Amino acid sequence: MLVFKKKIPNILTFSRILLSPFFIFFMSKNEKFFYILSFLLILLISLTDFFDGYYARKHNLVTDLGKYLDPLADKIFVLTVFFTLYYTIDSEFFPLWMLVIILLRDILVTFLRNLSKSEKNNFETSKLAKNKTLIQVICMHLIVLILILNIDYFFVYIIMLICTIVTVISGLDYFYQYFLNRKNV
Repeated sequence: MLVFKKKIPNILTFSRILLSPFFIFFMSKNEKFFYILSFLLILLISLTDFFDGYYARKHNLVTDLGKYLDPLADKIFVLTVFFTLYYTIDSEFFPLWMLVIILLRDILVTFLRNLSKSEKNNFETSKLAKNKTLIQVICMHLIVLILILNIDYFFVYIIMLICTIVTVISGLDYFYQYFLNRKNV
């Protein structure tokens, strides 16, 4: 049982990766009931994201594997949801450029993370990046809620614009931190 308890954080992280494709399936049904399931799935995946980190810190189970998998699971989840929403919603309200910026930011940050690790520099997830993920999850919920309630899609544009701006700011912060760390080495 003790061995299982040590694996709980990584099991929760893997569950986010495994559950993400169900969002595509639910949204592809294009029915209110499945939009509600999509909303609940985002909530479930978000809670596992919170609890894996909380449990790992509380029980001193933070590992290098967990530090690698957690942001990877976040990226898979976020990109799965946003790409699916992009194909669900009229591109006038969810422009491709927003999705490309979110994708490029994640690719560049992953590159920086790997580069930093190869240089033996510390590259922790920043508070700003954690807040960015929280804002992205809130945006996902709001967009799916707009679909459920059949509200004007113009709000999707506003929500995604905010999400994109926060994503860019957190990416710039990573670059700033990376170059600051290199300067201090």
